[in-house]
Amino acid sequence: MLTVALPEEGPRISGGKPRYQIGDKVKVNCTSGLSKPAAQLSWYINGEPAKDSYFRGPYEEETRDGLVRTTLGLEFRIERRHFRKGDLKLKCLASIGTVYWNSNEESVEGERPQRPPALEVKDTKPPTSRADRVLDSKWILTIFLGIHVLIAMPLLATR
Repeated sequence: MLTVALPEEGPRISGGKPRYQIGDKVKVNCTSGLSKPAAQLSWYINGEPAKDSYFRGPYEEETRDGLVRTTLGLEFRIERRHFRKGDLKLKCLASIGTVYWNSNEESVEGERPQRPPALEVKDTKPPTSRADRVLDSKWILTIFLGIHVLIAMPLLATR
């Protein structure tokens, strides 16, 4: 007699990070709920079937009561083409023949390039005309002469 037990829970995705950037290695697992027969797992990247070379497994673990939990790993290095509008969608589909289909999908963000800090520009206008420069230099000369006179006056008084 063939006993069939469908999973009570959908597939779980584990091991992922909330953000990735180009060159990072994605290393995630998809684990099915307990079932009999074992669930078949498959991975999709942005809605497209993942390459078989990215798969690790599948690995099956059987419980004492004959139920099976299946795990299929997905491992690949991120390239620019994996991001769609800055996001990467990973989907795991668990199926048992034509009677059971369930999936789980995770969306992760690509690293956003940091914007450089805004430069603050201060308006330090130089004198606009020669007359301004002359006035500025006369003002400096007046102060210099005033100090000089203040120093010299006590000396003259003592003579």
